[in-house]
Amino acid sequence: MANDTRERIIEACERVIAQGGLRGFRMGDVAREAGVSIGLLSYHFGDRDGLLEAALDHVNESAARRARAGGGSAAGNRPGTGSAVAAEPAGLTGPAERLAALLCSEFGDDPQVRAGSTAWNELRAAAVFDPDRAVAVARATADWQREVRRLLGEAAPHTDPDAAALILTALVEGLSGRWLTGQLTAAEAQRTIVVALRPLVGAGGRPRRS
Repeated sequence: MANDTRERIIEACERVIAQGGLRGFRMGDVAREAGVSIGLLSYHFGDRDGLLEAALDHVNESAARRARAGGGSAAGNRPGTGSAVAAEPAGLTGPAERLAALLCSEFGDDPQVRAGSTAWNELRAAAVFDPDRAVAVARATADWQREVRRLLGEAAPHTDPDAAALILTALVEGLSGRWLTGQLTAAEAQRTIVVALRPLVGAGGRPRRS
């Protein structure tokens, strides 16, 4: 029950940020959105910074959960519902497929996926002017990049996994901004991820020989 309440608060936090940004962000707004007392926010997260850091971590955790649950349709879609990975088979299997699922899970039609991505982008932008926020964003980004690096090490061991993970995560961040501003659909963003992955792995997800 406590974990359910904590998750509800974090998801409410993401929605509040997505609706109004950080400039007017108030803990009371999150409490109202979550339907809980403001005291519960302090109990679970301590203060505003604790809640915002938890929101960053939650975006990563949610993407990983969607990737595990959806496989190739990682953005919360299922085959036949517009998922780029499902609609355009990538010929990826094993670790390469899991890597594609993780990266593509950052995009989707579910409103909470959009809220989480918006919150991430808003917090990342705020970090430019806030050194404390920059530390939190750097930590969360490193955690995400580390998981991408791990999967790359399995899917494409011939590559430099550090450089490739940096390139792929930066690509997702750039695509995310275009998707949120309506320049790309979720399906187009997913398709771009798949295209970027193909040179790294051979047919069927087998490592390419150098």
